[in-house]
Amino acid sequence: MRKIFNIFKRGIIEGSNLFVNEASLTFINIITTLVIAFSLWGLVFTFYFSNSLKDYLQNRLDFSIYFKNNITSEEIEKIQKIISSFPGVKKVTLITQEMAFEKLQKESQVNPVIERALKELKTNPLVDYLVVEAENSEVYLKISDYLLKSPFNSKIDYLSYFENKKIIERAISFSNNLKILMLGVILVVCLFSVLIIFNTIYISFYSLKEEIEILQLLGASNWFIRLPFLFYVFYFTFVGYVLFLGLFIIFLEKTKNFWSLIISNFSPYFFVLDNFFPLNFYIFSFIILLNLISAFLVLQKYFKV
Repeated sequence: MRKIFNIFKRGIIEGSNLFVNEASLTFINIITTLVIAFSLWGLVFTFYFSNSLKDYLQNRLDFSIYFKNNITSEEIEKIQKIISSFPGVKKVTLITQEMAFEKLQKESQVNPVIERALKELKTNPLVDYLVVEAENSEVYLKISDYLLKSPFNSKIDYLSYFENKKIIERAISFSNNLKILMLGVILVVCLFSVLIIFNTIYISFYSLKEEIEILQLLGASNWFIRLPFLFYVFYFTFVGYVLFLGLFIIFLEKTKNFWSLIISNFSPYFFVLDNFFPLNFYIFSFIILLNLISAFLVLQKYFKV
């Protein structure tokens, strides 16, 4: 037990010495670790933004049923009751011709073009319509399928769902492509970062090549030789990640009120706050794993340790 303790003690001390003595290479490794952390957090936020955008658009999905002039109020009431009975439907609101025209008149007060057009009209050109609010977009699809196959189809002039659905599908397709692009960028960044760390670790270790060879001749175990270098990797990874995290928290704090102006349900500050420990654990673990693998490869390939 004491022997293991002494091996670890030596590893901690020698790793610290390597961290200080190889200052320029340590600095490069810290910056590279910071870049990897930035890239991985960028990937997390790309997925978070894409999901937030999808939820935002689906929640704002407007489903209105516009009727032809030959429909009766009884038929509209019947359709309203049928749609209200669909599972997942929260509310079905009837907007009559008069209500629609009154709404348009209010809007015309800030739009001179609409105001002039309304003055020239002698009759109300608008129609009755229903506004449907549901829990998710799948409910709208079921309602539209029913209406298109029902006897009321001939009374319906237009369903706004399909045009809005196309816009949302394009936005979702864009966000999915953005995820794929970001994932590719992250993979390239991680690859180059690992190559940089691999080479800087090799240079750092090469300065101690003679010491490694002497230890091997004296019969020192592989772990006795490896531990200082592994602690060195841990030190610069930890410092690099903490440095990134400090800058990242300052950035989130300064911009926490900005992101909701773009998408109301997109809040990186509170997202990080709610998932702070698990996200940092997984991202830091991934980075330390990458760096330790690089160190193992250098030790085994060039120093046979």
